[in-house]
Amino acid sequence: MSSRSRLLVALVSTAFAGYILVGSVLSRVMGDTSYGQLTVFNEVVRIVLLSYVEPVNLDRAMAGARLGLTEALDGDSSYLDEEAFKAYGQPAKETDADVGVTLTRRFSYLMVVTVRPGSPADKAGLKAGDVLKNLDGRHTHTLPAPVGQRLLRGEPGSTLKLTILRPGAEPKELSLVRERVLPQPPKGRVLEPGIGRLTIADFGARSAVEVKAEIELLKRQGVKKLVLDLRNAGFGAPADGIKVAELFLKTGVITKLSGAKFEEQVYGAESGKPAWDGPLAVLIDTGTAGPGEIVTAAMLEAGRPVIGRHTFGRAAVQKAIPFEDGGGLVVTVARYSTPKGEAIHGKGLEPTVVVSSQDDDEDEGEAATHDLALEKALEILKAEAKKAA
Repeated sequence: MSSRSRLLVALVSTAFAGYILVGSVLSRVMGDTSYGQLTVFNEVVRIVLLSYVEPVNLDRAMAGARLGLTEALDGDSSYLDEEAFKAYGQPAKETDADVGVTLTRRFSYLMVVTVRPGSPADKAGLKAGDVLKNLDGRHTHTLPAPVGQRLLRGEPGSTLKLTILRPGAEPKELSLVRERVLPQPPKGRVLEPGIGRLTIADFGARSAVEVKAEIELLKRQGVKKLVLDLRNAGFGAPADGIKVAELFLKTGVITKLSGAKFEEQVYGAESGKPAWDGPLAVLIDTGTAGPGEIVTAAMLEAGRPVIGRHTFGRAAVQKAIPFEDGGGLVVTVARYSTPKGEAIHGKGLEPTVVVSSQDDDEDEGEAATHDLALEKALEILKAEAKKAA
């Protein structure tokens, strides 16, 4: 064993000794098992350094321990080294290009949360729930989500290579050309006389204003019944969805935000004058996440029909905590929940009517000929109109 290793063993043992001595007493009095777990960890470190077959790279071993600890948390909590932590939170450069997806970690790999319509990822056939095995030549098994997200960016026209995994299919290699992918404003259109569709893909500070303007335009075009399309609506912070949800509610709770060390906050509709109070059906899918899930939860609570597939389940608040060595921890401190207090983060939301967006038997890559979820929404709205008449 090297002198550095012997010194570390001594320091670790000494540092833990007093802590564990006091902790063991507290654990017996208060029933807290944390100190016992730290005792085990200290012993593992000591044995590895003393007994492993070859000299241990201490920095690598401790970095692995930190990564292993955060791996047991949710997919958005991670330890970042100095370089990654410095880059975390920095806005993308104006010259940066992207491929149009958001990422998290699931099943020890990076996973696609949402794909922006019309983006390079969308054109290449990427879908929410796709697992990324390799990203730009790097295996994602040890990549934190913020690092993976940063690797998606690059020079316009540069190529990004991916290996994706899907259940029941062989690994697939994809090459995507990065483009400047801009946020899409909400878009309304008349589907047929009296019925309109409002599509929201991106959420931001002005989303509520823009959505309200589209609703007023649709009303002037004679729309009496509305389909709110939230499929692949996962871009933006969950908080961005609260003001949008308020546009469709007279009163009531929209969502709650809470955590073990985070005082519960309740968000409700305040205006009493919704921008839309007519017949409404909501479309969701696996790519509906964050702000889209906040709106969906409020609509479910309000009794609106929600059609599509189970949402992704990603609606939380993260906090970045710096360390002295320059690295840091990004940890989830609070989760959004439904008005009834059921967690959205890590669970997702179930539609009232389960329908695929397209024919399940269509060959991959073919143009969609039927939007089954939209057809079902129109059917429900027309049936409600007949029932009301």
